[in-house]
Amino acid sequence: MNNEDFITAIEEVVSSAAINDTISNLSSPPGRQPPEALIQQSLWFNALSDSDKNMLKAIVASAVNESVFGFLCVFDGVRAISDTEESNNLSLIHGDTLLNDPALQNLHDLYKNV
Repeated sequence: MNNEDFITAIEEVVSSAAINDTISNLSSPPGRQPPEALIQQSLWFNALSDSDKNMLKAIVASAVNESVFGFLCVFDGVRAISDTEESNNLSLIHGDTLLNDPALQNLHDLYKNV
């Protein structure tokens, strides 16, 4: 797996799944006894017009994509998670491949182009 394959997989199994699962849970809360907060959110969501539901889905998608983008910025070392420079140097390895190799295109840039 190279860095482009990784981003494609993240888009599919993380981003798209989070967006679709969130909307699905709002439409029909899963489980025998879903949390009361989710039940209330579902009642509100299901009362929305189709246009408003689509707008909310777009907002959820934006939030998910911003979260994943920010997480990838951390892996690329362009967003700090601590005050000391040494501890902001993270390595993301799949098998023998360094996915966030500084010599290659940044993961967050690849994600933005998916």
